[in-house]
Amino acid sequence: MKRTLAGCLLTLGLLTAPLASASASTSVQKVHFETTLDACGESIFLSGPLLFTITEQQLHNGGSLFAFHAQPQGIRGTSSSGATYHANGLTRDISVVVPHGGFTETFINRFHIVGTAGAPTYYVRETTHITVSASGDVRVSIDNYRETCM
Repeated sequence: MKRTLAGCLLTLGLLTAPLASASASTSVQKVHFETTLDACGESIFLSGPLLFTITEQQLHNGGSLFAFHAQPQGIRGTSSSGATYHANGLTRDISVVVPHGGFTETFINRFHIVGTAGAPTYYVRETTHITVSASGDVRVSIDNYRETCM
């Protein structure tokens, strides 16, 4: 499951991103989202709108910034046992490319599938960061991922 949801969100974000330009551009869009998760011992079907905010910006030093933020806007679901679930949380990614060739990227995913009427809640918590120098050396690499059911 690791990065499955994040991969879906990133793909949706890239597909809906505006073309790069010399100045900053921001796009806000609602996209229909559907997925089935195997979580907390159940199969949970989720469906509903996902709000995307996507920003691209040329930086003064010649570098560029790409950021996206996605969050559920009323996504609901039902498990294989009939329990009702509500999705909340956020997925955020910020990438900065510097003119001499290095880059950094920070990815944060906090996705909560909240069970009602005593059903368990499924949590995805991920923080990933990488910093690469102009020579291609990885200076920092962090990947902290956790899934829990409570």
